[in-house]
Amino acid sequence: MPRKCSPIDLATLSRGQGMPPSRLTSLNYTTEEDVKMDTEDLAVVSTQPPPTLTTVNFDVQRHIMTFLPLTDLSALMRTCRLLSEVGFQPLCARSGEPLRTPTQILSFLEFLHIGAPHSPAPVIKDLRLSLEEHRVPQRKASYFEHHTREPAYFTTSSNPLQEEHLLRAYRNQALEAFCMILQKCCNLRRLYIDRWYEDVPIAPLTHVISSLTALEELRMPMVPRSQLCNDVRLASLPLRKLVLRPGRWHELPDALNLLQPLSSTLVELDIPVCRWKRPDAPFPHVRKLAIEFPASDDVVLDLVHAFPNLTHLSLGGTRNFHLCHTLSSRAEEDRLREHSQGQWRLLTYSWPSLVVVHTESPCVLYTLALPFKVPRVSIGYSAGDPAENMLPKILADTSPTCLEMRIKQVHFKYFPLPRRFTGLKPGDATASLQRFILTMEGTAVPDYVMVTSMLIDELKEALVGLPVTHLLLKFSLDHFFASRAHTRNVVRTICADAPRRVAAIARAAHSLRWVGVHVHVRGGPTWLYCWTVSREQPVVSDFDFNAAARVTLEEISEDDGWEMLAAEEMEDVAGL
Repeated sequence: MPRKCSPIDLATLSRGQGMPPSRLTSLNYTTEEDVKMDTEDLAVVSTQPPPTLTTVNFDVQRHIMTFLPLTDLSALMRTCRLLSEVGFQPLCARSGEPLRTPTQILSFLEFLHIGAPHSPAPVIKDLRLSLEEHRVPQRKASYFEHHTREPAYFTTSSNPLQEEHLLRAYRNQALEAFCMILQKCCNLRRLYIDRWYEDVPIAPLTHVISSLTALEELRMPMVPRSQLCNDVRLASLPLRKLVLRPGRWHELPDALNLLQPLSSTLVELDIPVCRWKRPDAPFPHVRKLAIEFPASDDVVLDLVHAFPNLTHLSLGGTRNFHLCHTLSSRAEEDRLREHSQGQWRLLTYSWPSLVVVHTESPCVLYTLALPFKVPRVSIGYSAGDPAENMLPKILADTSPTCLEMRIKQVHFKYFPLPRRFTGLKPGDATASLQRFILTMEGTAVPDYVMVTSMLIDELKEALVGLPVTHLLLKFSLDHFFASRAHTRNVVRTICADAPRRVAAIARAAHSLRWVGVHVHVRGGPTWLYCWTVSREQPVVSDFDFNAAARVTLEEISEDDGWEMLAAEEMEDVAGL
């Protein structure tokens, strides 16, 4: 790796400050009085061409390429053989799109040239895998093309059993190739496996992962209980980030004790364990935690003692909280909330650095009863779950400046549709609210468009009188595999209606200064449309004192939109 000079080093080399006289002599250092340059010398210096990428040193070229986006780096490497060789190592150190198909896995294995004297396998640092039974279209333009004939997902075959046998053999060959890739990429630091074939055993994969001694970040499907210690040997890996999901660890109460050897290195932990108990020793270095919310009276004590230094907390809903909006369970929720408040009084100054809380149910935050300010809060709602009477108390507890409300299963129609935003009323609970995110999750079917329209219209009414300045409408779509036309039609409709809906919201909510529309097909592409909102105050005449301000929308680029989300710290809570 090239040496990166700090500003002190550069100043020392240029001015000689802080260096002993012997070192100054060795560097042939001279003072300003010793430097005498005439006009001709200055002319020669000024006419020298500035350095370019092809004229700087080899290590400088490689260092510059480490900062380039993958698309720009790939384009630069295609310009000439020299830059192709220089950029090879920076390219291998990062991974962009995951390997999605058996064909891509076999192609990547061929790219590594296993057994060759100069194989790039040792320089691979980042690898991603997302195996899918059905491919989601990746090209953005394909969602706006009109197809006269819909491509078939399933084709008839004269011998379907033989065709399935060949398909499974090809897939098994690719999985064996992936295990070989992991064995040869011995310096792998980040491994993300988002999807795995449900009918394929994961034991061979976990056995190979246990040999990656340099691995720092691991995301993979949940391993079976019997294989946790024997096959994976997580304690032998220097993991800083561990994400195990989805899976079924609900019957493993000692999960945190099994991971105890990683307490000295773990910074981020995400495990869907519902029935867990407090570990024997805490995890002092964990900053980001995602875990199921335990349905117990001592939940506050267990969380604070096990993870005392959290900055990000994500709590899933347990089975006891799935019906939290019903009257039968509300009395239990109130009792647990009162008990949590008593525990917080004994834990003064706990979690001073907590900035993000993410929950799958409003009952979790209501029961947890956080007694301090949390800047960014995200709350999930099921399709038919109002639970709106809890929201004002949650906002009063945490006083967030950024609030995300995630509505799940939006493709289902409920009549009457539960009112979602009645808890957002002007007052002390919403006085700190400046940024709002509405996430609508569902399958890309025609009903999704109708339900999201109703939600946005209701939100428009709720924003009147609130101090919200930044609004993000996030459409999170699951690809409808039975018909690609449905997904394309939904995406086209949302993108086409975005300017009209944004204009209506901007006219209703007088405090808005920025509005974004985020459209994402899971496993596919993402669109981000953004507008800045400006208001021109009308000239008050003698006869019209109620003239409304003129609202102007100016669309900005997608890159500027991402910068705005990052600056306002909205991408963190929205999971972008």
